Amino acid sequence: MPELPEVETVVRELRALLPGREIARASLSARDLYRPGSRDVQSLAGARIAGVSRRGKAIMVSCTRDAGAGTDLLVVHLGMTGSLEWAERAADPPRPSAASGHSHLHARWGFRDGSELRYYDPRRFGFIFVGAPGDVDATLRIGPDPFEIDAAHLARVLAGRRAPVKALLLDQRLVSGLGNIYVDEALHLARIHPLAPGERAAAHASAILTAARRVLTRAIRARGTTLRDYRRTDGSRGGFQMRLAVYGREGEACRRCGAKIVRMEVAGRGTHVCPRCQRAPRLSAPSSRTRRAGRSRRAAPRRAGYTRSR
Repeated sequence: MPELPEVETVVRELRALLPGREIARASLSARDLYRPGSRDVQSLAGARIAGVSRRGKAIMVSCTRDAGAGTDLLVVHLGMTGSLEWAERAADPPRPSAASGHSHLHARWGFRDGSELRYYDPRRFGFIFVGAPGDVDATLRIGPDPFEIDAAHLARVLAGRRAPVKALLLDQRLVSGLGNIYVDEALHLARIHPLAPGERAAAHASAILTAARRVLTRAIRARGTTLRDYRRTDGSRGGFQMRLAVYGREGEACRRCGAKIVRMEVAGRGTHVCPRCQRAPRLSAPSSRTRRAGRSRRAAPRRAGYTRSR
């Protein structure tokens, strides 16, 4: 969180604000937010904003200089708790809804007309990267998002994999943009249990992709989901949290069948599922021979007094 709908909302708002503005100054106080290989944000001073786009969960700001100088990309990833705030005047104080005020204000881009863009991130799981387009591709290392693929592509991604379908959909290298909230919502809409192995879920790739696109589109229309930290550039909240079908609704009735939503853990993530709409898969237990074959001797506990022979 923020996921694709929240990032897309921010991108659309920045697209109406930034193009044509010239960066007068830029600063980043938390140097650990730089992704390795990034140039300093101060190198963007004098550049003009050409456009704003999204790649997965990353915000991409195109910056140009004189003709022939090429294009630089400013990449802002909001991580789990990041937000961008727009201020018409650099002297304006942070809005009350900004992420915890000045103590978490880490980056600022001041424009020639006096306006300013600010980056907040309480937990600092986001990142900043400045570089050429090719460098950005190398540092992001993400797959296409659900709006950029077809069912056949998703089926190929899932086929032959035994990992739970939820874990695979959360892997940004395979499919970008989806996070914990929208994977739960999409799988519920598609009636697929999150523990279903990828190799089985591949047969339902069309239903999963259709559900993911439908959920994401609805969330974008509602300007995203605000559970705690996510805010739009004007400080307002998203509205999709009121329409969630399963996420965060443990013990409440499924809006489709009335069964109680349960919470479980999948791939280390809190997961919400309707036990009636999403039937749990029957998973065969590995044989003792398979377990022995998959056990690492190096990982096994060593007996007292053990020494490695040379």
